[in-house]
Order: sequence, then C-alpha cells, then structure tokens
Amino acid sequence: VTHYVIDQVSLHRTGQPGFWPSLSGGQRGNHYLCPTNFTQVADKCLLVDGSWKNFYESDRHCRSLNAGLLSISNPTEFNVINEWLPIIAPYQPEFWTSGNKLGGTSDYYWQSTGQKAVYLPWSAGQPTTTAGDCLTLMANVTMTPEEAILSVHRLTVKPCTQWAPHICQAPLEIFKTQLCLNTTAFFEAKIPV
Repeated sequence: VTHYVIDQVSLHRTGQPGFWPSLSGGQRGNHYLCPTNFTQVADKCLLVDGSWKNFYESDRHCRSLNAGLLSISNPTEFNVINEWLPIIAPYQPEFWTSGNKLGGTSDYYWQSTGQKAVYLPWSAGQPTTTAGDCLTLMANVTMTPEEAILSVHRLTVKPCTQWAPHICQAPLEIFKTQLCLNTTAFFEAKIPV
C-alpha cells in the first residue's frame, strides 16, 4: 500500500502512513476540548456539581474526575466565570473553590494548582480570618415578590467542614486533528498533543 502525506504545499509519497493536519482558515491548528460533562469557560474546563459537600469531600469528588476545585487566576477569568454561572446554575449562591489557608499559613493558596492565590476578589467585609480556612464563591441574594436576584459571586471565607456545592476545573485537552489517508478510505483522528 502506498501512503501519501498531504501538507499545505504538496502531496508526496512516503513509506509510512500519512497524516494531514486539519486546516482552519488555511492554518494548521490545534483543537481544544473539555472532558465529558465539562464546559469550556475562559481557558479551562468547568463542571458545577450541585450536591452539598464539605471542602474535603468536594475536593475528593473533583479528583475522582481527574480535575480539581476551581481556582481563579485573574480579573478576566473571574468575569467570564461570573457570566457563565447565572446560565449554568441560576439560583445557586455559593460554590466551593480550591482556595484555602490550611497548614497554618497566613496566605491563601489554590489547592488545585498549588499556587499562592494572588488575585482574590473578596466579598464586602472579607476576609474574616476567624470564619474558617477555606474559600467559597458567594453571591448576595435579593428577594423580590417576582424573583430571586443574585449579585456577582465573590470570595468568602468559610469553615472547611460546612457544606456547599462546588465547581470542578480541568485543563483543556489539546488535540491535533489529522486525516489518515489510505487507498480505500480516510479517517479523522484527534491526537493528544
């Protein structure tokens, strides 16, 4: 069987099976996918779990999905998450994040990344150091006769043993889409990079 490799410029014969990178707008490119049930939000994949668990159970649940609890890196990411939350969980005011100061440190760290939490969009009056060691995203709720209105979710300190729903995050999976050419058919494959 003769195999051909197609690139942007030419078609040439090889002794090996060939692959043709998918072209997007005339460019070769990678494709970014989220794991099953996760949604791409900014540059990460997120999953809201509405079951009420403490911080430790929430972290364990995310890890069972090859993910971690949510971390927040910068204002842009924070804003995109806050645009997404009312769509995916419109009536949920609170979610565990991976933020904590466990281990006797005075600084907060993101459990899911191990990085020091530099960007901390606090709720009014926060942080209250006597309230606990773990961080939730909390929205204020305003009740009207017609509806419940949630404000923007912001970080709030909470005891790690209290219950709340949580948000898991997983990295985007990078794939290169390629076509395998053979004389009878072609196959599209997503190859992890």
